[in-house]
Amino acid sequence: MKRIIMLSALTGVLAVTGCTTMKEMVGMDTSMQNAQSFTAPVASQNGMLVSSVNNMTLYTFDKDSMNKSNCVGDCLKAWPALTAPSNVKTSGQFSTIQRDDGSYQWAANGKPLYFFVKDMKVGDMNGDKVGGVWHIVKTK
Repeated sequence: MKRIIMLSALTGVLAVTGCTTMKEMVGMDTSMQNAQSFTAPVASQNGMLVSSVNNMTLYTFDKDSMNKSNCVGDCLKAWPALTAPSNVKTSGQFSTIQRDDGSYQWAANGKPLYFFVKDMKVGDMNGDKVGGVWHIVKTK
């Protein structure tokens, strides 16, 4: 019972702090000893790129530079990043970038990927063309 309570508490702390591994939390790496190759958690749905985890639409931001996110502060609250593990090795059109806050984000062809907070259900594309600078990622 104590182990279950401890594990639940630790999981909650990891979620609240944004830590993704035990190493980030307490300096002990119980995940992977070496970086492993991962496939970006994306899929094609109705001709657009979506997260394969929740099937929500993904977007790019025209004001981002190649391999650099310029969406911070209030922008990031409205356009959450598609986060990535820090120790991922990638190849092909999908890569990761390191954000200014030290976190990692998935990118497609060097363009960071984001969700939009006003997309409430699968298939929503409410962020497309917002301000003329946000765009769905077309796959066709």
